[in-house]
Amino acid sequence: MRFRNLMLGLASVLVVAACTPQAAPDTSAADEAAIRTLVGEFVAAWNTADAATYGPMIAEDAVLMQPAGPPTQGHDAILGIMAQGIDIAVAQQTATVDGVIPMGDYAYAYGTWNVDPTPAAGPDVAARNGKWSVLYKRGADGAWQTYRWMWNEASPAVPAEG
Repeated sequence: MRFRNLMLGLASVLVVAACTPQAAPDTSAADEAAIRTLVGEFVAAWNTADAATYGPMIAEDAVLMQPAGPPTQGHDAILGIMAQGIDIAVAQQTATVDGVIPMGDYAYAYGTWNVDPTPAAGPDVAARNGKWSVLYKRGADGAWQTYRWMWNEASPAVPAEG
């Protein structure tokens, strides 16, 4: 009888332990690294006008919010806007990632960008810079995609009145 009670007790402990929810593994460090890599890959593809590479990085239901004009909605519309803005002969872009905050199937990233003229641009073309902010979402295949994208451009300094 004692052996039977011991076995029932042990079986009960095992059942309770097996049914206890386990915490999901913390993937935030891996997700942060993946987003940082994605930004680098995006900029590299931008600098070669490689839409075949950066196109899949943008979700079908993405929204682009630029400094001027209404938001651009949808993958194809955003690719159309991007195609108009790329002239790799006269400018190359760089970007820094200042922070990444993974949140499950979403991640928020932000940083700064620079567009520097190439020698082909001529002496009258100035560098441009600003800040960017992107909300990424994980696609069905597990890959991160741009979901909400916003950027601004630094305003020129206003001379002080003297």
